[in-house]
Amino acid sequence: MPERSDRRDLLTLTAAINDVELDWIESVKGSEMSRKAWPAHWATGKKNLSQHGDPPSLLGSWRSHVNAVRKVVESGWSSALIIEDDADWDVALKSQLENFADSARALSNAGRNESLWITPDTPTHSPYGDDWDILWLGSCANPPAPANTKTFPGDGGHTFYVFAADGGMACTFAYAVNHRSARTLMGFLLDLDEPMDFALSSYCGRYRCIVVWPQLIGEHKPAGSFAKDSNMRASDDGFRAEGNTRNIVHSAILDMLRRFGRKEPFQ
Repeated sequence: MPERSDRRDLLTLTAAINDVELDWIESVKGSEMSRKAWPAHWATGKKNLSQHGDPPSLLGSWRSHVNAVRKVVESGWSSALIIEDDADWDVALKSQLENFADSARALSNAGRNESLWITPDTPTHSPYGDDWDILWLGSCANPPAPANTKTFPGDGGHTFYVFAADGGMACTFAYAVNHRSARTLMGFLLDLDEPMDFALSSYCGRYRCIVVWPQLIGEHKPAGSFAKDSNMRASDDGFRAEGNTRNIVHSAILDMLRRFGRKEPFQ
């Protein structure tokens, strides 16, 4: 959101020192949307939206994500990674993505109901394989991993699990789409009666979604008032002396802040 210049400042500087190029898409306030533009079943669905946050904010989140996916469709991009403006990642993200790519390529080319593993040397058009619709790199819920789960090691004793999921996911900190799936996802999202992240999870019940857990990209909780944490729900009163990002061992945001005179950067 334009008023969250604090988030844009953090993400812009963090991306710059990590050689990540961002294409910003302004978010939408649900309270300012014409009712004519609401999904057909948004107000008539049986699900209790208020238990997941402020309904106008949930509506704005949906519209913002649809706009991002539509940008991929309009631009004809072969793939795109969509991240939220409070996203954070490990300073080792690029090497993590290489390991994730080996697992995802093997898994995506195995077929939904097959146990065949494709070797890392098998040629594919994408480093992540060719048979996927969503690469869910940033979630906050992990369904039980199936038997053919792949793993790779991370810092801090982490083991990353990579598997195909058909639901049970939540949070949209980061996910990738390709040229084909951007179209199917946009069509799937045009009508819904549930929060955006639940809708993406429902999409995974029909399409091929590859998940990594713990997440490679997470939600940064910044230093300062707890009120900064969310645009969707009220936060408890309180103050955080230093920011943190759950499951991220070496936060890229904290590393960026330490580079500018706060503490020594991670080695």
